[in-house]
Amino acid sequence: MINSTSNHLILGKDDALTRGKTVLVITILFTMIIPLDATGQANDEGQDQQILQIYGSVLTSTGEIAGSTSIKVNSMDSVWSVNGEYTHSGLEAGEHVARAYFMNDGHTVIYRLVDLDSDTELDWHEDKNWVTFKMFDDEGNQIIQSAEAYVNLTQHSETRTPEDGLSEFGPYTVNSYYTLVAQHDSNEESTSYIHFKMERGSRGSTGYPQVNNFELHEGKNSRYGFVTNTAGVPMTGIEVSDGKTSSITNSDGFYLIQNMDVGDTSILSFHQSGNEVSPPIQVLVEEGEGWLNHTIELELKLPGNATFLTPVQTVPVAPVILSWEGGDFTEYYSLYEGEVDESNLIYRGYSTTYEHTPDGPGMVEFNIVANNSNGSTVNPKSLRIIFLPSQVGDDIWRVGMSWEYQVGYTPSGTIREIDMTMVGTEMIRDSFGENRQTFLMRLTGEYQMPEEKSYRWVDSETLLNIHTYWVDDPESSSYYTEGTLGWNFTDLSGAPAGFLSSPGGVFVHFNRTNVIGVPGHPDGYDDTFNTITKEEGVLLTTPAGDFVTTYYRITDDEDGVVSWELWYNSTVKNWVRIVDRLSGSHSEKVEYELLSYNVPTTPQFITQDSDLDTMDYSIEWGEYPDSMGYQLRENGIVIYQGTDTSIGLSGALDGEYTYVISALMDGYSIEGESLSITIDFEPPKPVVNDPIETITAGDSVTLSWNRVEDSDWYSVIVQSEDGETIEVYNGTDNSVTIEISEVGLNRIRVNTMVFGKVSEYSDSVFVTVDESENEAFGFITLFGVSVFLAFLAGAFLRRQGDF
Repeated sequence: MINSTSNHLILGKDDALTRGKTVLVITILFTMIIPLDATGQANDEGQDQQILQIYGSVLTSTGEIAGSTSIKVNSMDSVWSVNGEYTHSGLEAGEHVARAYFMNDGHTVIYRLVDLDSDTELDWHEDKNWVTFKMFDDEGNQIIQSAEAYVNLTQHSETRTPEDGLSEFGPYTVNSYYTLVAQHDSNEESTSYIHFKMERGSRGSTGYPQVNNFELHEGKNSRYGFVTNTAGVPMTGIEVSDGKTSSITNSDGFYLIQNMDVGDTSILSFHQSGNEVSPPIQVLVEEGEGWLNHTIELELKLPGNATFLTPVQTVPVAPVILSWEGGDFTEYYSLYEGEVDESNLIYRGYSTTYEHTPDGPGMVEFNIVANNSNGSTVNPKSLRIIFLPSQVGDDIWRVGMSWEYQVGYTPSGTIREIDMTMVGTEMIRDSFGENRQTFLMRLTGEYQMPEEKSYRWVDSETLLNIHTYWVDDPESSSYYTEGTLGWNFTDLSGAPAGFLSSPGGVFVHFNRTNVIGVPGHPDGYDDTFNTITKEEGVLLTTPAGDFVTTYYRITDDEDGVVSWELWYNSTVKNWVRIVDRLSGSHSEKVEYELLSYNVPTTPQFITQDSDLDTMDYSIEWGEYPDSMGYQLRENGIVIYQGTDTSIGLSGALDGEYTYVISALMDGYSIEGESLSITIDFEPPKPVVNDPIETITAGDSVTLSWNRVEDSDWYSVIVQSEDGETIEVYNGTDNSVTIEISEVGLNRIRVNTMVFGKVSEYSDSVFVTVDESENEAFGFITLFGVSVFLAFLAGAFLRRQGDF
């Protein structure tokens, strides 16, 4: 038994030889596939190939030496420029895709095709590219040399004859349109046209790698043009197709269909996201120019309103952060200081915040516009910020003085209690175009919603309104009203006269325009000539007490109606009663009666008690008569002492802060009121710039975002289509180049940490990763060869009798 088993285990001499041959054959066969690289090409180091290079300069749009710039050819490693020069070696003869990435000059790229048969000098310009082309005869053969064939670039009156390989024009400015005219033979009518936009190119573009590269065939022509809606606005992303080839309209609405057979009738269709957006049109393809513009009757998707989040407010003359939120279909924003006019543009981009530094005191109006490729939406509700100057002179009112009135409205019967506080002074223009020095009054009351705002600008000499402004809380409505008034006082001879100081016999021309910011509501307008009657020593009883007053009655000269009655008291330094029968509102009559008043004897804050989500803010207080300076305490600690009436604070941690202002007099101080500020800091979320939308597996993509002040770190996460989320970067830079391995649509977001608090994630940007064609082909090739060799090995073994 043992001997028998041993005989089976020990190979005979012939068996060992046979098995050895088998192993040797299999080894040789499978070793043959090892030199195959991912493209399926034999990687024979010994074969004799011509090794070439491209070299040259990298230049900015102004022709100066560009900063760090990488040059990449095909999938080879990039080389970086040194002092504006580069050399890229190790290239084989033939066509290649070359790319220049200007890292320090706008993060821009230029892609082009190159055809190498020798070392080639190639200078790259940050804002220029080349157009390349080949010519073919009517049988599809490339025209290498011809005495009759040529191509003309009409915009530069340049002509090129076809060459072996690629012919080219350039470099010329990108984002401009050019026309190629091809002449194939001596028949001048036998021409074909191509109109195109010179592109930078990108790895993810639909034309890659053939961007700005064209084939010009004899007997074929193009059709091109702009697709717009009925309003003339370019339509982006429309697929125009003749059934054989397709073109997607660019941001200008431009499309180009090439190499259509001359003499044929083609049907052009128009689709967007797979949906037909316009009936097909029939086109007869002829020689000559190929213009074919098209208008689509389609409902526009304009961007929704962008709404200011920053409230109407009064602030010192200092930088202020403006913020807003966008609506649906918004691609970017435009912010204007003043009317919506390009001369007033102060910001355009993707961000929803902007820091504005005022030129000086006064009221500034900001307008925000939402934009997309279909058009723009202007929010009619502007934002007003009032930048307060310091008060000077011997004005009748001082900052901090306040009056509380009971206000009744007829016929509605509504009664409100309104506090009016003087917060500053401003020079503004009245309805007659005259500049008036005014007191700025802030109106508050329990009837108001949290963000409802109301202001009055009161003439410092007459104590009559020159300007009014009210805006509703955004949570309630977008309504507002704004009035501009004018009072032109004259005496019996028609000469200018005063009001409070006049002994009597005064006339007034009154003018007012009321803008009613309510949809469908007409604006109001008044213009009257009036006579003023004045009476001294009139005793008046109000809820605030009994007062000896000066009584003014203003009567309309045309209809005899008493438009206003006003009672002034010198102690109160204001009106103790007003009857307004020309209020400019829906009320027939509005009556004001004084409930209380406060002429402060201590320093007063202009800044109101606030809850803030920022660590940086300012505090302002009014001037105090005869003071030598001011001292500000924060939670009992002196943080400022000097002559200014405002201070900017930064880096405040979360918590409650109580501020007390004191006026420094000659040898003593006067403590004023207190102010409460609560801080609950919310770090701003980063704003990510849109990256290249599509890349190929194995390629990298560069992300960048705005720098957040005092950021400790930034974190970048990528979420794949199957929901898997990974952090691909955590560091202090605000840009990063990453590789995304997951094929498909990938969602990218960024957040940051500031002073120990983590922000919300940024709005998402998306990058689509396509499977590498080389990888797929290489795998298929490798698999196919492996199967074939396995088949051969099996056949060999059968012949040897092993199976």
